[in-house]
Amino acid sequence: MFSLPLTLLLPLLALCPSISNARPSHPRHKDATTGVGSMMLTDMSRSDPFAKDGRPRSIMVSSFFPVSNCLQRTSIPYMPPGTGKFIDEKFGAYGLPNGTFREFTIEVCGKLSKHAQCPPGGWPLVLFSGALGTSRHLYNIMLQNVAARGYLVVSIDHPYDADIVEFTNGTIIHGVDIGSDAEIELALDARVSDIIFAQNQLRKRSVADKLFPGHLQNGRLPKVAVFGHSLGGAAAAAAMSKSTDLLGGANLDGTFFGPVVTDGLDRPFMLIGHENKTRETDPSWDAIWPHLHGWKKQYEVKETAHYSFSDLPFVAFASGIQDLLPVEVEGLLGRMNGERVMKLTTSYVVAFLDMFLKSEAEGAFQKLGKKFSEVVEVV
Repeated sequence: MFSLPLTLLLPLLALCPSISNARPSHPRHKDATTGVGSMMLTDMSRSDPFAKDGRPRSIMVSSFFPVSNCLQRTSIPYMPPGTGKFIDEKFGAYGLPNGTFREFTIEVCGKLSKHAQCPPGGWPLVLFSGALGTSRHLYNIMLQNVAARGYLVVSIDHPYDADIVEFTNGTIIHGVDIGSDAEIELALDARVSDIIFAQNQLRKRSVADKLFPGHLQNGRLPKVAVFGHSLGGAAAAAAMSKSTDLLGGANLDGTFFGPVVTDGLDRPFMLIGHENKTRETDPSWDAIWPHLHGWKKQYEVKETAHYSFSDLPFVAFASGIQDLLPVEVEGLLGRMNGERVMKLTTSYVVAFLDMFLKSEAEGAFQKLGKKFSEVVEVV
């Protein structure tokens, strides 16, 4: 298996690439690919609320960005070795063969033409936060797909609430038990600060050049949106309530927490739930709905479960084991084919982002509704 660290690819990447795909899929660009990066960011202005030694809050982030005119693709590990070992053991209990995650690879661009171009104003920026107790790496393929459609994407690991965070210096932090409402709200507050901190760090040339070489210049950011899965979806809404720079957001299957439930939002927001997760079954969705005063949509996706909105179903599909897993796993991954649910999730997220970050027509949702009959708009 090719084992070149993500950060070592960055010096090979030329300035300002275009639309791409890293063996995710782009409907109009079959030969597209993506660049990737990773970095530790430390916020010296605040202490980590979960550490007992007063250390400053450090987070890990991954970046995904579109590349055109790729001269050489290469395969890299899906996740770092320590994380892969941990995730293999975790999901081995669900029937996934040992080594599934350590042996899985993703394709990225390792050598880029100097003639790649950016659109006027650059690509929009998207921030992402994952589920409680879940590594950011379990969304790498989904976020590659989003980047492939013409977005700069930053994925954030939140130490102590993610089950494992592996830092570039070799440090590994395992998650703590978070179950009470007070603990969840503490984690949510930390996530919101992490999201806003990561966004602001991208104004620094040293950070921007490492995560998005050639894309962000002069300390200015393009249009920015945020979305997340599970608690990450709640964090997306809460972060929007704290930062007007975040122009839109989406919650994939997450229960809302905190003041945003009653304070609401005045910017676009989309809710996507698994089968039977709607305003009727999640009181927080019902509570926030009348307080969403911008554009809003709510969708229920039949044949899905909570972790359908991650890479897990696709990894099982691509590894050839989805049909071999115990039937009980449907409660985790849903019943839908892993490739199809990946295309569905990516398509709806990108359609939402395109509307408010690229001024595309809302009609894309009608076309998607015809393509994905599993999706029901909840009115």
